[in-house]
Amino acid sequence: MKPKIRTALAPILGLALLLCATACMDPGAPGNLVPRTVTEDASLPRLQVNGTVLHAESLGNPANPLVLVLHGGPGGDYRALLPLQALAADGYHVAFWDQRGSGLSQRHDPGAFTWAALLEDLRQVIDTYAPGATQPVVFIGHSWGAMYATWFINQHGDYGGRVRGAVLSEPGAFTKAQLEPYMKRLTGGLDVLDARVNDATWIGQYMSATDHVRADYMSMMMMGIGELPSVHCDANNPEPRWRHGTVASNAMHAMAGRDGFDWTTNLKSFGPLVLFLRGDLNEATRLEHQQEMAAAYANAQVVTMSNVGHCMIWERPAEYLQHVRDYFQAIGFTGGQP
Repeated sequence: MKPKIRTALAPILGLALLLCATACMDPGAPGNLVPRTVTEDASLPRLQVNGTVLHAESLGNPANPLVLVLHGGPGGDYRALLPLQALAADGYHVAFWDQRGSGLSQRHDPGAFTWAALLEDLRQVIDTYAPGATQPVVFIGHSWGAMYATWFINQHGDYGGRVRGAVLSEPGAFTKAQLEPYMKRLTGGLDVLDARVNDATWIGQYMSATDHVRADYMSMMMMGIGELPSVHCDANNPEPRWRHGTVASNAMHAMAGRDGFDWTTNLKSFGPLVLFLRGDLNEATRLEHQQEMAAAYANAQVVTMSNVGHCMIWERPAEYLQHVRDYFQAIGFTGGQP
């Protein structure tokens, strides 16, 4: 019974902390409730693309083949994916970035989130970190990031021969039809999509910096209660986060619910092998679910990691990296000089 008591008390304690914080300090002042973004902290590494400023960094020789890391969410950040920086020592240029309105990147009003803007963000990030027309690129996408990478491939194919492959960790859906049953498994039947669409309406079209701070803080407080039980992340080793992009998350869920999506229409034309990695404990991304996703590609392999859930990169980095290295070798994606 003790775990249930702690879970029940967590929202109450969170509210008490929020009330204390707002009474003792200015909640809208940068850094008081949540970390500062790149527009508030000049010391953060950054990248400016497509009318936004992203929190971003890269490691390794910029002339080497690029490993572009795409975090989950939407609205998450790359902090828990930093174990992948070990690939820089293998001779790869490894780039991390918090996506538009996410993590420590610049905040925007809901209207700044469109399908066209998000896809162009990713294209420009690729061109920034791999500016050479022949510089090879492989995506490593986790959760929503795996969906984002697939969306780009469906739209741009191998991008003129530059995209040589992708490692996709437990993508949720490539179509709206797949998303709805996936979300039910993920949340245990709670209709999160409708809730997020409704949340997007109360946010309104224009938000001040203070509004973003409060919204992100409340999201982080709720996340502090713990991951959804269905994904079976280790409660004793929680993934670290910088800051959640609430508007980004809500806006993208609202777009998916309103407009729908299908990112499988051109995937069969993508020739390189694609690796799907999953944890066997995750109830939302069962083996048959990931096999269905993999079947959208012409050439894909599903590999299961045992006794781990959705947070596999953070909890089991050495094993995850070994699968990535084996995959790189299989597709001939060779690193250069570190």
